Amino acid sequence: MELVLNNLKDAKRFGEKLAQIARQDDIFLLIGNLGSGKTTIARAFIKYLTKNDKILSPTFPMLITYEYDSNIIWHYDMYRLENPADVWNLNLEDALNSGIILIEWPEIIEHLIPSKKIEIILNELEENRRSVEIKGRKELLKEFESFNKN
Repeated sequence: MELVLNNLKDAKRFGEKLAQIARQDDIFLLIGNLGSGKTTIARAFIKYLTKNDKILSPTFPMLITYEYDSNIIWHYDMYRLENPADVWNLNLEDALNSGIILIEWPEIIEHLIPSKKIEIILNELEENRRSVEIKGRKELLKEFESFNKN
């Protein structure tokens, strides 16, 4: 399924919608070039669930966790990861067994991610416009059918 995000507000709304329909064991791979909106979507997602206004980018620590309602969100940024095996030092095994996982720049560890993953592929169109391709479970895709009509 492909959507268009016309501006920053749409990107935040997309992240919030994703959070509303996320399940406890979902794994979201945020794929796109630098500046494509990965972090904006991740922040909106996390803020929606945690009600926390101070959502940081995990670029330097590579992992930040957020707790809410007895659940956990594992927010990874693999941009600086040089060796895929090093991801195990970032508690990926624990993350795969509990909570929701968001991974920015997942390409280096994609072979380690279970097939139940949900891919969010962002492409820049012009200025602040982005196309978003969603690959994942059918029920999730159905929830986005009317997204661009709002």
